[in-house]
Amino acid sequence: MKSSKKKRNNRKKKIIVSIFLILVILGVSMFVHSVTDKKVEMSLNGDDYVEIELNSEYEEKGANAKIEDEDMSDKIVIDGQIDTSKIGEYEIKYSFMEGNKNKGTIIRKVKVVEHISPEITLNGLGKTQVKLGDEYEEKGAKAIDNYDGDITDKIEITGSVDTSTLGEYEIKYKVSDSSGNTSEVTRKVNVVEEIAINTKGLPVLMYHFFYDESAGEEGKDNNFMEISSFENQMKYLSENNYYFPTWDEVVDYIDGKIDLPEKSIVITVDDGDNSFFRLAVPVINKYNVKATSFIVTTWTGKDTVDEYKSDKIDFQSHSNDMHSAGANGKGKFVNYSYEQGVEDVEASAQVTETKDAFCYPFGHFNDTAKNVLKDTGYKLAFTTQGGRVKPGQDKYQLPRVRMSKGISLNSFINSVS
Repeated sequence: MKSSKKKRNNRKKKIIVSIFLILVILGVSMFVHSVTDKKVEMSLNGDDYVEIELNSEYEEKGANAKIEDEDMSDKIVIDGQIDTSKIGEYEIKYSFMEGNKNKGTIIRKVKVVEHISPEITLNGLGKTQVKLGDEYEEKGAKAIDNYDGDITDKIEITGSVDTSTLGEYEIKYKVSDSSGNTSEVTRKVNVVEEIAINTKGLPVLMYHFFYDESAGEEGKDNNFMEISSFENQMKYLSENNYYFPTWDEVVDYIDGKIDLPEKSIVITVDDGDNSFFRLAVPVINKYNVKATSFIVTTWTGKDTVDEYKSDKIDFQSHSNDMHSAGANGKGKFVNYSYEQGVEDVEASAQVTETKDAFCYPFGHFNDTAKNVLKDTGYKLAFTTQGGRVKPGQDKYQLPRVRMSKGISLNSFINSVS
């Protein structure tokens, strides 16, 4: 009897414990259900739409989540990336996660923008003349954008020049980048009865090598220019708004088709020596001037041309392999046959990719050399003879202004003024 009664009591206890456990589980479930069924309140820290500049840093401000008064922000999962190097619209998602379940999502939109207008520059003069009845040649413009790159093909040109009627005309050039930033420039063209030409001449400066005195370097002869002197010269040209004509404009000036601004100048550097790239190029870029490097193309190869060629650095031929003495002690060009000369200058043009100008090795030339250049399509040729380029001169026997070691800034100014 006692054993039977004991068994009944044990069964009752087990039933009571089971009921208790069931009630506990139901209570916990009801509690969890009551919590998760409550509304989740989510809000962003900061604005839901943000614009940031290209290449700036995006600051993630996060979001908040509450259930009643309890902070549940630690359950927010943030998803999305902002590439500030690329213009566009991005989304950052903030999701409240309960286990594997998404209980709510809010979104922040971020737009990467840029407000820098493209740079548009005229090819040639901003103010020019054309003779009554002559054909006006449109030289166009160039446009570079900080994000889109070269957008010259997007330039819109409006206006026209009636060369049958005297007067001043305007040609406008307008360009917009992919962000809608716009730039404009204007060229003024005067149709005149006769073009007035400045007969004082165009100084074409001739440099060779450079050295840095502060680094203990020395220039061994007058063909060397101390780099601080060169910098002072370029600074003067930049600060006094000198104009650097294109080679086509030099041709037109010599032919009497155009005049050049009073402060016009051409900078040339012979040989393509390493000191030019090491010392002079940084100065040229710093002061936003323009220079032509006359290179011997077997010395200065295509890789160097491709590396340094820019809107400030131009490469022209100093021959392919004629910068050495021939049988008579003069440069090879005046010793070569016509056919040998043609072969050399054509090979040089393969490297420079232009035939705008040529510089005679050692300044030596003869009629054969001049004919070689004319027949192969070179437009101009320079000697080492002193003087300024003037209208009517022989385009294949042009002088230059030699820049020598030790020249003072005042002497430089007198030589270019």
